[in-house]
Amino acid sequence: MKKFFVFLIFSLGIVNAKILDRIIATVNDQPIFYSEFKERLAPFLEQINENIKDEKEREKAIKKVRKDVLDSLIEEKVLLSEANKEKIKVTSSEIDQGIAELRGRFETEEDFQKELKKQKLTVDDLRKRVRDQLKVIKLIDMKVKAKVEIPSEEELKKFYQENEDKMVIGEQVRVKQIFFEFKKGTDKTELKEKARKVLALCKKHPEKFEEYARKFSDAPENAGDTGYFGRGEKIPEFEEPCFKLKVGEISDIIETPIGYHIVKCIGKKAPEKKNFEESREYIKNYLMTLNMEESYASYVRQLRDQATIKILDKSLIE
Repeated sequence: MKKFFVFLIFSLGIVNAKILDRIIATVNDQPIFYSEFKERLAPFLEQINENIKDEKEREKAIKKVRKDVLDSLIEEKVLLSEANKEKIKVTSSEIDQGIAELRGRFETEEDFQKELKKQKLTVDDLRKRVRDQLKVIKLIDMKVKAKVEIPSEEELKKFYQENEDKMVIGEQVRVKQIFFEFKKGTDKTELKEKARKVLALCKKHPEKFEEYARKFSDAPENAGDTGYFGRGEKIPEFEEPCFKLKVGEISDIIETPIGYHIVKCIGKKAPEKKNFEESREYIKNYLMTLNMEESYASYVRQLRDQATIKILDKSLIE
């Protein structure tokens, strides 16, 4: 839920001069502005334009994401409307704590203030946004999360018996990496040349890999240690080369959508089957998450059915 909270605060900016903005939809007479839609849509469009080269496929993806973005904005308005109807309160100290959580995602106070300026958020704007999102979180906790039942022992055992062949932890790998980020305005040719020079050092002195990671990496924390991860947990461009490495082996330069990587394999684990006791907590959490998602979807559908929703600019999703 915290990720949901932080995403909503900093994934869309607020245009203070809303009088110059236009309303594209209303939910129970509460407006959704074009600026909100545009800001929320922007990172998705950037990703689509970078990764989908076929024009027809790109147009299809853009059409879908525009609809998804508008749906998410409507959902948020519906939930906030219900939270206000339920008279859910948020204290000043809770708002302070929420803002402190946001600040904690930035290395310095200066970085935090730059982000506020970039998003055109005043302190009052931020407090109102945090307040509204905390109201929604409380609503979901009260109406959905609190009503999700803990699976019984019989349900846990039944799930294990029906899925025993899947109760296996697949092959896992652990690497350390030196990361060269594609920052805005980065000259990729120059960056790759830098990566080549660092790779040459790593190949010549493999025992100094951690030292080079701390010195040259754009993510030097803990020498870029990823911890153990399985297949499907990382993006394919990064994951596939990692699994091909032997323990102690250093990769060539790996290119992903976010940058160049040099990785060193420091551990591997073979697939391992888990018995019921070892799987119990995973099964319990899985079933509770599944129930939570189903209950949440059902609750939102119910609220949307009861709400008065008007889409005033249908060209945005056509």
